[in-house]
Amino acid sequence: MKNKSRFSPSNPRWYEDLVPRASEINFEENLDSPLLDEDLNHVDNNYVEISRTSSVLRGGGLFIGLIFFLFVGTVIFPLIATIGLRFFTLIPLLGVFAILMLLGTSVLAFFFIIYDCRLPVDTPVRFNRRTQKIYSYEYIASLSSFKRWHKEVKVYDWSCVEAEIAKFSGFSGKAYIVRHELHLVICKPGTHEVIDRIALKRNDVTGLTLYERWSYLRRFMADGARSLPKLHVRQQEVGFMNSLFSYMPYLSPTYEGRRYREKMRWPDYCLALVLVWFFWLWLPLGLCHYVAMRVAPLPKWPPDIDAESRSL
Repeated sequence: MKNKSRFSPSNPRWYEDLVPRASEINFEENLDSPLLDEDLNHVDNNYVEISRTSSVLRGGGLFIGLIFFLFVGTVIFPLIATIGLRFFTLIPLLGVFAILMLLGTSVLAFFFIIYDCRLPVDTPVRFNRRTQKIYSYEYIASLSSFKRWHKEVKVYDWSCVEAEIAKFSGFSGKAYIVRHELHLVICKPGTHEVIDRIALKRNDVTGLTLYERWSYLRRFMADGARSLPKLHVRQQEVGFMNSLFSYMPYLSPTYEGRRYREKMRWPDYCLALVLVWFFWLWLPLGLCHYVAMRVAPLPKWPPDIDAESRSL
């Protein structure tokens, strides 16, 4: 791993550049990661569709917003009703500041709820071998105005795509948290000048599958599905049990839960042993996940892009 990215401008969270897209492909490489198929929506000899649902902590915004408004309704409002008038009389400026802070936080909490429920169920990325292009389904949200929220489909030539890993780390007050991301780096033709970045996978704890995911896509775009390992397509329907255990799938009694347990490796077991004690938090988050996914819209590709991205 080099100490500096070859791309400009560099990613502020840059951790590592992956092998160049045009470098020689090792078709003998064993892509046996048990979690490689967790985001696979579709694969045939024509195109691959990668889901990004697992990259979003769905239900978290709804959970935070509901907890905030519950706290305001049961604690803050009664407190204001009890001492509010006296507080304004003694320290009027501080009272106004407190009210403005409450309103601002309420708007932010409302934003979290609306975003969680309006974000499409999935924002996939398609890789078409015939057209040698990638098609990224994006959803743009603005805190300033709900009217600016819209979908956007980005289309880029595969010849302009490279990849890098970003790393997020920090101390939460109780634990040291590390997350990895796989970014597709879109460069101007023949250069390393970046014109866009697409986060293909977020919230990966170990980062072990990110390398194989990039190798998988390079092999597909070069030789189709015939040289790839046989993988299972993920279940795309929203089910109550799958949502309820979405934050601790290693305990899910469903078929998907059993498959997840079969794919777990020793780092996953270690992490599960630590996280399982927070079941009292994961279960309500899972319930919020179900509500958010049920009310969220399905992704709708523009007809012409949909046909092109699936074309033979």
